[in-house]
Amino acid sequence: MLKAGSSLLCGLFVLLTLYVLLTLSGCSVMMAMVGDKEPDFEHIKIGATKEEIDFEFNQPGTPKELGEGKTEVTYKYEMGNSPNAARAAIYGYYDLATLGFAEPVFTVVEFFVGHKEQTSIVYGADNKALSISGYTPPPLSPEMKAAIEEQEKHVRKRPTPRSDQPPLQDSTSSQHSSGSP
Repeated sequence: MLKAGSSLLCGLFVLLTLYVLLTLSGCSVMMAMVGDKEPDFEHIKIGATKEEIDFEFNQPGTPKELGEGKTEVTYKYEMGNSPNAARAAIYGYYDLATLGFAEPVFTVVEFFVGHKEQTSIVYGADNKALSISGYTPPPLSPEMKAAIEEQEKHVRKRPTPRSDQPPLQDSTSSQHSSGSP
């Protein structure tokens, strides 16, 4: 009787383990694909408008009146946890290669990705930044700058209007005005 009970217990343990592996499968992949875009500190500088800085932080921040028309706004955000398709693809590949056994490890790793930061900015009465304090990212290495420049060559950019060209006429309006169908 003892043998039958222990084999039943062992079978339940195997089923429970399979259930946990199947339910956790893909968590790290989804966690790697979800996150907040990091602020671009190239645009967060003294003299920038509050609207420009709010855009970079993806939120308006928490204001505090200082008097004399000055306002201090504190922005709380997360660095190092922006959506990353490459990290998600690697997790997915290893999940398949290890039949899901790597998934619990990757899920725990994803829980610790990123760190919370905060930056305080004092704005004047004209809503322009007067001072910036708090987190400042390290400067980019020359290699990183070169890589960013190379990537920018392949990014589709919005066309800028040229003032030396006359505006294009809508082809449908010119057909209707000339009387042809």
